[in-house]
This record gives sequence, structure tokens and C-alpha cells, in this order.
Amino acid sequence: MPLHLYANIHASRCVPEDWSPAKGGTIKYPVRNPAVRRYLGRLLTGKWQKVIKSGATGEVHYFEHASGQVAGVKFFPSRGYL
Repeated sequence: MPLHLYANIHASRCVPEDWSPAKGGTIKYPVRNPAVRRYLGRLLTGKWQKVIKSGATGEVHYFEHASGQVAGVKFFPSRGYL
């Protein structure tokens, strides 16, 4: 599972440029999978969180470091967006 570090979700090129998060549509929680937590710790030591952000055209799922850098960015379009 190769994950790459990016400065933000748009730098990953997985998220459409016109996508924007919905107000109040963000969920953050600790990384629960021990293997993923170890892998992320090798990329960058410190606190990591799993983040899900909803928007009008879809959801973005990713891991966020305390520094603001992100990894494992995935975009899931809403039905009818494609």
C-alpha cells in the first residue's frame, strides 16, 4: 500500500479542482488500523487522523498529519456526478 505525502488534497491530483467541502461536512477520527498507523508513522512521525470531507460533488477520504500534510487521498464522486 504505497502512500505518498502531499501538501494538501488538491496537490494529490485525485480531487477535482472545482470541488469544495460542504460546511459542517468534515469527520475526523484517529487511525484505527495498526498497520496503517505504523506505515504513516514511517512516512512522517507525529499524530495522524483519518478525515472524510463531504462536498456537493463527492467525498474525499484521506489521512492528515498534525502538520497539515496529507496521504492516501481518494475521491468518491456523488451519484450523477460522473
